Amino acid sequence: MDTFILKLLLSLFVGSTWVTISTLIAERLSGKLGGLIAGLPSTAVISLLFIGLTQDIDASAKATTIVPLSSGLYSFFFLAYLVLSKRGFKVGLTGALLIWFAFALLAYILHLENFSISVITWFILVTSSLFIVIRFIKIDDMASVDTKKTTSILFKAVLSGIVIGSIVLVSKLAGPVWGGIFATFPALTISTLLIAVRSSSVEFTRLIAKNILISTTTTIGLYAIIVRYFYPEFGLVIGTIMSYLLMLIISVPLYYLVFEKLKKLNYKHKK
Repeated sequence: MDTFILKLLLSLFVGSTWVTISTLIAERLSGKLGGLIAGLPSTAVISLLFIGLTQDIDASAKATTIVPLSSGLYSFFFLAYLVLSKRGFKVGLTGALLIWFAFALLAYILHLENFSISVITWFILVTSSLFIVIRFIKIDDMASVDTKKTTSILFKAVLSGIVIGSIVLVSKLAGPVWGGIFATFPALTISTLLIAVRSSSVEFTRLIAKNILISTTTTIGLYAIIVRYFYPEFGLVIGTIMSYLLMLIISVPLYYLVFEKLKKLNYKHKK
């Protein structure tokens, strides 16, 4: 138990540090590359790693079974926010969180043990969500942020670190299935939206939500697929590094390809 507590505290520290570094890099970039960096998986990466460190590799591998499905259901968080935020930021965020918890409960009730079905469902839900956002939800792509009002990234780091530590604890107490589900909890997204609404407008947070939807929901599922096979083969640390690098190699060109396709689709829709 003493060892577990030590690793739990370490997961909180590593998670906070990870978010701080990735946020600093993203804020110094602009455009699509910054959006990609901001949307890269952080909670899922650290959570799966420390589930393995506090339990074993089999627990991490089992947790990945539900992650693609959870990542697909995560799309509904963004859809709910984009629709409900027209009535105000608080309404949008509260409604989106309720939707996330509802689908998290659904994922647990389904108790999916077939990894292939989880991956197929993830692909269908993510691609459908992207189409709906571009086709039916209007967002001001010119919305911008007032850099003079930006908030310290310390808030992001602390919130994400607490969530990651909580996921590791939940996995230990309730099992890897819940750990896998909560690995897609939108901690970084929530903190980003909270900061963005203070420094700009609700419309700007909607633009951010759209960009994160494109990057986060795709990269989390992809990372879980790679980790599932790399952890047993290469171990936790080397497996994490290799999985993340391979995810980047695949996701960066895919991210730009999706953006270009969505741009063309959006242009045709406006015409």
